[in-house]
Amino acid sequence: MEFAEQLRIIEAAQGDPAKLALATVDLAYPDLPSAERAALRAALEAAAIAHWCDEAILAALLETSPEESGTQLVRLQALRVVERFPARGDKAINVHEASRLALRTSLAYGAAERFRAWSARAAAYWAADPSAAGRIEWIYHLLSSDPDRGASELESLDRRWSSEAHPEDRYALAAALGELEKAGLLQGRARVWVLLVIAWTRASRGESSQLADVARQTLCLARAATDPRAEADAQCLLGDALRAQGQLKPAQRAFAENLAISHRLARQNPSSAGWQRELAVAHSRFGDVLQERGQFTAAQAAFAKCLEISRRLAEYDPSNAGWQRKLAVAYSRVGGLLQAQRHLEAAQEAFVECLAISRRLAKHDPSNAGWQRDLAVAYHRVCCVLQAQGEREAAQAALAETLAISRRLAEQDPSNADWQGELAVASWWQAALHMQRGNPQMAVGFYEDASRILGALTEKAPHVVQWAGDRDAVDAALARCRLMIESGKSS
Repeated sequence: MEFAEQLRIIEAAQGDPAKLALATVDLAYPDLPSAERAALRAALEAAAIAHWCDEAILAALLETSPEESGTQLVRLQALRVVERFPARGDKAINVHEASRLALRTSLAYGAAERFRAWSARAAAYWAADPSAAGRIEWIYHLLSSDPDRGASELESLDRRWSSEAHPEDRYALAAALGELEKAGLLQGRARVWVLLVIAWTRASRGESSQLADVARQTLCLARAATDPRAEADAQCLLGDALRAQGQLKPAQRAFAENLAISHRLARQNPSSAGWQRELAVAHSRFGDVLQERGQFTAAQAAFAKCLEISRRLAEYDPSNAGWQRKLAVAYSRVGGLLQAQRHLEAAQEAFVECLAISRRLAKHDPSNAGWQRDLAVAYHRVCCVLQAQGEREAAQAALAETLAISRRLAEQDPSNADWQGELAVASWWQAALHMQRGNPQMAVGFYEDASRILGALTEKAPHVVQWAGDRDAVDAALARCRLMIESGKSS
């Protein structure tokens, strides 16, 4: 093809990213008959529907034979906007992200019927794939083809994944959903649940304090969509955000709304285990803020209800890892309140139950960083109550487990603020134990680690009250530790 003809094809695209992507067919195959080039352009559009494509996927989207899709796949590989994608198989390809998103958006707004049809075929193709990648592709395409059903399935998927999935799978899901939100392709319940899942994933990384505006926006959308479960979820998200900012009174109001809606839904369908689970979570969140505000009697009642429901669910299906995890959390909440009330033996019993469940889950899937994190927290809870009882050696052993796990997690994902914060707290506790034994030289390094981590976290998120308060306390302890070391040298 002569340069002038290439220039004409490019100019005809008028700078439109989707048209430029389609123009690569004419640039790469100028001698193909026009009908074959048109078919290849359609194949390129179909390939852009999914995050990756192979012969089977392309055949399903185009409703053609594997032989025909194989021919088109080979031709697609010659295009500048297509590359091999060995992570999904020897013959897999993907359309470059910018071109893929441009083509999807162009189809959604310019050829909506075809876009929905291809998305429905993609959803059907991945519907039976149980892998994390398969679940993500399935829900991604279902939201595009059948938004209302997609919203319900996303809600259900997130309920399971919030307790069971590996963190990296939740991050991948949130990234895929972020594409749909950024493209403006969703409305109603579908958009509400996409926003909620993205926000909860951010919260799992220690970003709760940044989510108040998102929570309020989603709350308005949930009410407009008449989705009470989403409304309750948004209230819970808002409560978490306000609590992280130290605004406990408005946080309590949000958690109370979440609890009231959860009560209504659970009464409407008492046999729904999912709604019972959400009711347990609502009691737990309400108890958290009540405890922080010093309302111990009311908090105790809330935690007791959470534990009662969580026990019932865990006994109903012992194989459900998510419900087992929620039971561990319920024991931890009860133990924390008992410790705050100085009922140390009872607190220890609750923490030991939490630790036993957390150990089983972590052993069942050692690669699940979320469950490893739960195990670190469980060990730290045990350490705290043992230390309060004067059992320093046992407390040190539990803290050593916490530190080892927390270090691994912090190194694995330095961007996860929650994991960094938990490492800082574990280091702080280790320093304090050394100080109690009269070893400031051993303590100073741990104080310095905690101060450095908390300083970095506070710089990134100065509105997080907990981190700022912890940093000030650690810095004061570090100053005393250094003074003791200097005094020792002088004497």
